[in-house]
Amino acid sequence: MSASLVFPLQGLRCAGCVRKVEGILAEQAGVEEGSVNLALNQVRIRSPQISVLPALRQALSAQGFEIPFEHHIWQITGLNCASCVTKLESALNQLSGVDKVSVNLALNQLSIDILPEAQHLSAVKQTIIDCGFAVQQAQNEVQGHAQQAVIPWRLLFSLLLSLPLLLPMLLSSLTLAPLWQWLLATPVQFYIALPFYRGAWLALKRGSSSMDTLVVMGTSTAYGYSVYLWQSGQTGHLYFEAAAVIISLILLGKYLEQRAKYQAASNIAELVNLSPQQALRLNEQGIAEQVSVESLKVADIILVKPGEVLAADGDVLWGSSEVSEAVITGESLPLKKQVGDRVLAGSINGSGLLKVTVSAENRDSTLSKIIQLVSEAQSGKAPIQSLVDKISHYFVPAILLVALTTLLVWSLLGQPAQGLLAAVSVLVIACPCALGLATPTALVAGTGRGAKLGILYRNIQALELSHKVDQVLLDKTGTLSEGQPKLVNRHNFSELADSDLLRLCASAQQGSQHPLAAAMIAAADSQQLFALDYFNSYPGLGIEAQLLQLPQGELLVDRLYLGNQRFIEQQGIVLGQAQLDIAEQCLQQGLTVVYVANQQRLLAALAFADVPRPSAKLAVAMLKRLKLKVSMLSGDAPQVSRSLACDLGINDWHAGLLPEQKLAQIKQRQAQQATVMMVGDGVNDAPALAQADVGIAMGGGSDIALNSADVVLMRDDPLLIVQAIALARQTWRILKQNLFWAFIYNLLGVPIAAMGWLNPAFAGGAMALSSVCVVGNALRLKYWHAPQGETDV
Repeated sequence: MSASLVFPLQGLRCAGCVRKVEGILAEQAGVEEGSVNLALNQVRIRSPQISVLPALRQALSAQGFEIPFEHHIWQITGLNCASCVTKLESALNQLSGVDKVSVNLALNQLSIDILPEAQHLSAVKQTIIDCGFAVQQAQNEVQGHAQQAVIPWRLLFSLLLSLPLLLPMLLSSLTLAPLWQWLLATPVQFYIALPFYRGAWLALKRGSSSMDTLVVMGTSTAYGYSVYLWQSGQTGHLYFEAAAVIISLILLGKYLEQRAKYQAASNIAELVNLSPQQALRLNEQGIAEQVSVESLKVADIILVKPGEVLAADGDVLWGSSEVSEAVITGESLPLKKQVGDRVLAGSINGSGLLKVTVSAENRDSTLSKIIQLVSEAQSGKAPIQSLVDKISHYFVPAILLVALTTLLVWSLLGQPAQGLLAAVSVLVIACPCALGLATPTALVAGTGRGAKLGILYRNIQALELSHKVDQVLLDKTGTLSEGQPKLVNRHNFSELADSDLLRLCASAQQGSQHPLAAAMIAAADSQQLFALDYFNSYPGLGIEAQLLQLPQGELLVDRLYLGNQRFIEQQGIVLGQAQLDIAEQCLQQGLTVVYVANQQRLLAALAFADVPRPSAKLAVAMLKRLKLKVSMLSGDAPQVSRSLACDLGINDWHAGLLPEQKLAQIKQRQAQQATVMMVGDGVNDAPALAQADVGIAMGGGSDIALNSADVVLMRDDPLLIVQAIALARQTWRILKQNLFWAFIYNLLGVPIAAMGWLNPAFAGGAMALSSVCVVGNALRLKYWHAPQGETDV
């Protein structure tokens, strides 16, 4: 039966757009009928397939149309194992108006994209409840994280009742009457274990099974068999203690697991809790008033006292202090901040008093963007997790079949009692939880640790590909060099005074973001600049500008051209041999030469020096020790590039490259089956960053960097490149270890239990311990230390 779905669509501008969208709908498999309402910016489709929306979203997006889904991150209570994850995702994917669904067992978190209509949101929440789970919407949509474990009273009560049942097993001289065993075990079985029964019943109502099913069947069998033996007068050995101890150990394991999960996710939790809720805002009279952080607007002025946490991103308006950005960027040393310097929300002020002009509202702050990036990365799934989810889907039914087979085989051998105990052991030792937690806990810990170090992985694919990288391509300016060149020499071929010439150059460069533009403006020495009438940038070549309000006389010029030799010659300007010789001398010294010309002739040649970053040489050496091929791509002159490459130990370098030539370099290597990482500054090199398998932006937290790259480095330190790769490799190593131990545990434990070699109580303890071990192994990433030198790689 076909269902109708109506949703908004962004990008509709005219009747042509309507025809294009309706054409897409007609070609889309599963869409029987589709219509577009331009007045309402709305699409209506009829389809027998509920799951048509994701494919349709992709097809529309490829043509420039966007369905405005709302992204939600919610905490889910009641998730116990991988089967719960599979069942909840499957149920939500059956709803109309739902696109991307991802459940993270390690964080007890649901990430979902829903159409904005209220009925879709209500349907999603009701489905979660119908599946037996509870949903809690985080106060901040990006702030979902694992909840801190609190010792539950159920666990304490269960341990208190189970301990006397254990004593006869530990001390053979002690005995406990059957009545007392029954009195102690019954509250544990039917009250303490009530959540297990509830979960098993809800799973049964859905026609599925879960870890709760195994626990309930195993402990109920042991308890029921003990009651049968007791009532029939066979009181030699009862198994009340097995049922009670299994429940107690599983509760203890869940508590330890939750505690470890919280620690694994605590790095992002620290970020979430970092930003203060209140700020001191100065009113028009200059009096400080305490307001909520959410009420701060751009251009507000806040007062930051010594020792306080900054409440917003902004620029220092008054005062000076040392500010610690350790939690934001990973920079361990406090940074000196004075008037005009940028400060970040979440940073800790030192001993000075600051007045800060707010530059971004709370939801747009660097800290909020970091939290959102990390949360979205943690909510993703590694490709291998899909296989694990499929296995988990059939895991519990397979274990039930093995347990039944065990009972039948032992019964045929004439030992039904032993068969019953072996079947109970099989039921309680099998652990779908370990399988479900193996991958997400490693990814949560790895991405969280990266955020602590100043390394932000945008998604799980970036983390996965980073550990596979075999070639690293490095941009020169701003990546290997400081990216803050200084004017060190000028050769003036015009009648203009040097100061007037620099004033013209700085005025022309007002529209550019290139580091050389900033150097020219700085060299103008605070002169009053002319206004721009026209500006155009030619990436990899130079800029063209027209200035307004030039005085008559010696400063009168028409168009100005600033760029490299190729760009100037493209304008028809002929360079004399003497001018070329001067430029060559500068290039041989490793200086970057910028030519200045008008429409008639060359006016000047400016030489700039840019020094390598202090850690660049060590970073290159460490990348090589990681068995990576290191190359440098630069738009600068060959002489300048050769000088820096030799200093840093880079043998493969390419100079004078335009953006499209850098792109071609990456494509050429990818055609040779290489996995390529490109590192740029997040402002330039956008095509190369997008084409590379992994694009890394050294943007220092700039908006462009946060929005453009697969991995963002919060500090302009080349060593972070090494750390990003090393952390990705370690995370994937931990992930594989977790999967290995989760599978091996079940592959070995179940047969041992079926052979009757394992007491049910010990089987329950082993089951609880397996999840704790998996989470504990992932927890090692929380304390992972980045390599600091060549000997540490």
